[in-house]
Amino acid sequence: MGPALHRCAVGGAALGLLLFASPARAQDATPLPTFSLERLDPNPGLGPLTMGSGELLAPGALRISLLAHYQRKSLTVRNGPDEYPLVLSRTTGVVSLAVGVLPWLELQAQLPGVIHQSGADVSTVLSISSPSRSGLGAPRLAARLGLLGTTAPEAFHLALDLDVRLPVGGSGALARDQGVRGQGRLMMGKRWGPVAPALEVGVLLRRAVSTDSGVDSLNGVGNELRAGVGLTVGYALRAEVSALGAYSWRQQRTSGELLGGLRYAPSRPWEFFALGGAGLGAEPGAPRFRVLAGFALLFDKPPPPPPEDIVYELVQGLPRAPAAPQLEPEPTPSEPPPPEPARDEPVSETDTDGDGVVDVLDACIHERGTREHGGCPETGDSLVSLTRERLVLHGQVFFEVGVTTVPGRSRVLDQVARVLLEHPEVERVVIEGHTDAEGSTASNQRLSLARAEAVRDYLVRKGVPAHRLEARGLGARRPAGSNGTPAGRGENRRAELLLTLGEPTSARTVPAPPPP
Repeated sequence: MGPALHRCAVGGAALGLLLFASPARAQDATPLPTFSLERLDPNPGLGPLTMGSGELLAPGALRISLLAHYQRKSLTVRNGPDEYPLVLSRTTGVVSLAVGVLPWLELQAQLPGVIHQSGADVSTVLSISSPSRSGLGAPRLAARLGLLGTTAPEAFHLALDLDVRLPVGGSGALARDQGVRGQGRLMMGKRWGPVAPALEVGVLLRRAVSTDSGVDSLNGVGNELRAGVGLTVGYALRAEVSALGAYSWRQQRTSGELLGGLRYAPSRPWEFFALGGAGLGAEPGAPRFRVLAGFALLFDKPPPPPPEDIVYELVQGLPRAPAAPQLEPEPTPSEPPPPEPARDEPVSETDTDGDGVVDVLDACIHERGTREHGGCPETGDSLVSLTRERLVLHGQVFFEVGVTTVPGRSRVLDQVARVLLEHPEVERVVIEGHTDAEGSTASNQRLSLARAEAVRDYLVRKGVPAHRLEARGLGARRPAGSNGTPAGRGENRRAELLLTLGEPTSARTVPAPPPP
């Protein structure tokens, strides 16, 4: 019995040592410091997805986005020749909100969270505790300030972005910093047709943290200098690439990330996107690779409705002057009635150039022409013609993609200016700018107004009084062609003229137009 009791006692002691040793080893593991592992700041507003371009949302516009991204090997620790992926896989999600408040102010908010993460258990090898599998991230609040005071989409944009991340959320999920984290970035960008480059530089300020683990990868994180460049190409379907880099001067470490993908906006307010790329450097949070996907909703403030008394046509009838009252007594039956003049003969109306076309019907009052050309010379097709009932504009002014300047000299506008100067019965002209359906409603509204103002300025330079001209932007609300084809989109990028006509004057002094 003695040896048997001895063996039982030894076995019980060994089991007891194992039961007590495991908690002791777990207690010896060093908890991870509280810091944010995420290095990607999705852009809640306009511009590339991973950075800003300086363009702000129009006042009243709202953009909501939801994205999820997966990272591989975003935190790897080394112990001599051995390497341990402390965070092997990490899936996070971000809900973003951006709203335009003023022409120079945009407010943003973001809420990130770790959906799931996993990695190697190094508590027994390196005495480091594993991070939590999930947790809520630090909320982000930001203000984007426009520095140039311009909202035209094709203009050069410059903005200052200031944001803070609050120290709340899951401390064990590597999703927040110990204290308040702040970041300031200067953003700039410009669009040339479908090509839109962007650049940003900034500084990240946060409380430095370190651990006594002796592992270089965890020896500290802190303040950083950051920079990024991006490029988007296209309209409804856009390709996007961006390169991001950072330098932490306290730790003297660099990191970077290169991303590329596609964005597609089939119709407002929807947009879908997917990007992927690789990370570089040994900074915590620089993944081996990353993929992200999501969608966004952009709600623009609609332009004000047009006045009810405006008819959106190129022509409007010329009201006839009321007939003069009959003062002469009717002739007696014995006297034959005087012959009625032919309708096409100018009885008492003025024909300044003597070409047989009276001024009220003559599109070129000071040049001899023909009836077939509306009173203009036979040097080309007449772009403007008049009848006793209407003034017809045969042509429109078209623009290149994203351009707001009149493309050189316009034969249509030259002849419109001539007609307006020679026909004061056209009391007022409303110039309507139009765009295709590419781009946001707010940017199209601004673009169409800029085009209408360009046409107005062109006519003013030709001598038309400014008080007779009014510019309005209608965006893409009234297409002339299909937005599904390049030809149709070209027809939609145009300026049209609405004529408000008064009583025709049968006898007046018509000034000669200024030389071109």
